[in-house]
Amino acid sequence: MSQHEARVKRLLGQLIEDEQLSVLFQPIVSLDRQAIYGYEGLVRGPEHSLLNRPKFLFAAAAKYGRLRELDALCRKLIVREFARLQLPGCLFLNLSPGALTDPAFLRDPLLDQLRRYGVPPDRVVVEVAERSAADLARLRLPLQRCREWGFQIALEVSAADPSLGPFRTETTPDFLKLDRHCIQGLDQDQTQRQTLTAFLDTATALGCQVIFKGVETRTEYTFLLQLGAKLAQGFHFACPQKVPDTVAKREWFGEPRPRSIFSDQLTAALLVQTIPTVPSDMPVQDVGELFHADEGLPSVAVVRGLEVLGLIPRSEVLNLLASRYGRDLFGRLPVRDFLRKSTLMVDLETPLEEVSRLLTNAVDHHREEFLVTDGGRLVGKGTLLDLLRTITEVQVNRARYANPLTLLPGNVVIQQRLGDFLKAGQPFHVAYCDLDHFKAYNDAYGYLRGDEVIQLLGRLLVQYADPERDFVGHIGGDDFIVLFRSPDWRERCFELLQTFEAVIPDQYSARDRCNGGIYGTDRDGQPRHFPFVALSIGVVPVTAPHPGISPELIAEWAAAAKAKAKEREGNALCVEDPRPGSGPTPGSRLAAGTY
Repeated sequence: MSQHEARVKRLLGQLIEDEQLSVLFQPIVSLDRQAIYGYEGLVRGPEHSLLNRPKFLFAAAAKYGRLRELDALCRKLIVREFARLQLPGCLFLNLSPGALTDPAFLRDPLLDQLRRYGVPPDRVVVEVAERSAADLARLRLPLQRCREWGFQIALEVSAADPSLGPFRTETTPDFLKLDRHCIQGLDQDQTQRQTLTAFLDTATALGCQVIFKGVETRTEYTFLLQLGAKLAQGFHFACPQKVPDTVAKREWFGEPRPRSIFSDQLTAALLVQTIPTVPSDMPVQDVGELFHADEGLPSVAVVRGLEVLGLIPRSEVLNLLASRYGRDLFGRLPVRDFLRKSTLMVDLETPLEEVSRLLTNAVDHHREEFLVTDGGRLVGKGTLLDLLRTITEVQVNRARYANPLTLLPGNVVIQQRLGDFLKAGQPFHVAYCDLDHFKAYNDAYGYLRGDEVIQLLGRLLVQYADPERDFVGHIGGDDFIVLFRSPDWRERCFELLQTFEAVIPDQYSARDRCNGGIYGTDRDGQPRHFPFVALSIGVVPVTAPHPGISPELIAEWAAAAKAKAKEREGNALCVEDPRPGSGPTPGSRLAAGTY
């Protein structure tokens, strides 16, 4: 053994004996609820040592026969820290295949540690990084044992081309984790997006939740939202930390949910009613007593610490207890065992029309009630009846002011909001957005497909606008207006243009994608090649104070700036200062007029 090897072996032994490991947690985020779902527990060796990085730490443990001890130590420390910090949600605990198949795993003190630190087994997700059919066959019995102990199962898919074949044949995990290779370049690769969409659909059909790891940029996050992803983790949200956030931050999400004319004021907060809560381990018979004591109580919410698990209706509990031998069979079991798996939960600020969409698309149809949360914490419940009543009133009072295609505010509201911005006496920027080559697309694919492109642009504009500061309106056809009070409006426009350029080819046939557009005839009947539909944005700054400036004058300025942008080929941003003699805003006329 060399001197270096002896040093590493000695350092490893000391590390294990003295428990010199640092525990870190990285949040796993629920994208649709905009809340923290749980945490993956991670370890690091002593800082500035040879064994700081997990790769070298576990390799050394395997080489010198200490892997079993190291695995057990990691589990112990992670569980202890998770309990000490009182972190909400689930704990994702990595177990190596070797640890699971080791006969000593049957005697592992993990269950005792969970009891000692007050962490219920059903809050623990055993995560295994194996995926081949042979691997899963070998792990089938150990994973089944983990389920019997109350754990959930997560399997990591580490290939760039994910497949669900092995999971269909050997086991059905609760979670599938896709590593960063599966989302790298997602904005550039249409085939990759289609593959992931198919993967998500199949996983959902199998009852698996998919977690996307390694989400590092806002663009990746945006594309995952468009694919329908529900769970993710990565540096875009938070890096591994010793003391992680316990409440999701607003800046993690921006404004991913579509908004319309109703969204400025009418959200799920209008629907909130109080709902009693019960702990997840309360026996069913005790919950039944609550319902018997209050004849008007329709349901209760089930919680585990600060985590909201779902709701259980009065009828389900009383039916369980009223059945023959029901009290003997079910009365002492914890109420969490009888929760609906798909209780709908929405954030307090979710627009009412988005709540309606979620209810309409629900897998089960027993959605008379749903839970309302704020940053993942329960604030009450909403009912379908109240939602329908409120939306009906809104539609009657405001529908005439909304664009019927996108449900975004139309011209009347745009003019009103421009006036509000001017009265506020603060600077803002007006962005006039218009599509190039849209007529050729409409002629080739028909107005229904054309409407889909307009709706796509509307969704993207909403995504890249700050809901607290900005305003998005639909003038008509393929013309939109955005009023920016965000200081980073330029970066938002750049990201909007990049995303639009990346997704628009998906709206074309395979042949037209290969051709880079459509071959057709122009207005003079001459044959011509029309490139992909492009987005032109003309921006004018409106500085404070605003003497003599009216909404009508601003509309003229914005139209002129938009015309300048359309003179450039491709997706373009042009910023024009309308004040006499000012010329272009410094740095605003980008190279060749494009972003």
